[in-house]
Amino acid sequence: MKKASIILSMLCLAFSWGAMAENDGKNIDINTNNTPVYSQMNDWRIGDYRRKVTENFISFDVEAMPVIATEFKETTPWAAGLRIGFEHKTRPSSISSRFSIGYGGHIGVNRYFGQEIEVSAIGNPNAIARDKFKSYTEIPAMLDFNWYYNFHRSNISLGLSAGVNILLGERDATISEFDSIYVPSVMADALESLGYIASVQQNANNVVVSHIIPTARVLLGYMFEMSQDWRLRIQAGMEYQMKYADEYKGMYLDTDYLEFYHKGDSPAALNPFVSVGLIYSI
Repeated sequence: MKKASIILSMLCLAFSWGAMAENDGKNIDINTNNTPVYSQMNDWRIGDYRRKVTENFISFDVEAMPVIATEFKETTPWAAGLRIGFEHKTRPSSISSRFSIGYGGHIGVNRYFGQEIEVSAIGNPNAIARDKFKSYTEIPAMLDFNWYYNFHRSNISLGLSAGVNILLGERDATISEFDSIYVPSVMADALESLGYIASVQQNANNVVVSHIIPTARVLLGYMFEMSQDWRLRIQAGMEYQMKYADEYKGMYLDTDYLEFYHKGDSPAALNPFVSVGLIYSI
């Protein structure tokens, strides 16, 4: 009887060890990489499945805009800006796990710097700064939409933005067409034949909301995941601003100033931009 009890006890112990070993194997081999669960808790984004969740981003971007439009490149040749935004990035598409979309909005501030007006004097080899065109500030407020292609720890995005730029102050511009009521056609033809004509604003020193300009952007971006919380983003594209009616107190004919009230449409602006920013995932 004692021998039977000993044999039975040994069999029960063996079955218990076998069950424990089988359960331990299942806990360890919970994924195809044979990675313990606790090791993934430190960074849940490791692995392809990390892109199968929604994310919310807060963005901080600085940007530069070289002005290429002929109407503004002589008066304000470049601008610098700062933008802060929010974006919701959805789960990947059910059609392909590589594609997802994002939508949100941003606000910011852009400063356009007026160029100096230089004149050359006979006998002086250096140009002398005589005056300066108007610097002005814009406050962009836009809605954003991005289409993402995801791969590894990166993604490429194609984006569209639409909204307004709130103009603080006024901006000088080269105006080639004037209202016939204020500028006789004969005089307008004579002015246009001179070439470089920059119209100067009525209220150059007033810092007030002068215009609200409808604006749109198209852009291409690249974003790299530096950690589970932070990303680095680079974007480049084109911005379009609609024209609007404006008034001017005078004009520069090359470097000679003529005080003459006139009005005309401030031309539409089409300028490239490039931005670099940090994205925080919340």
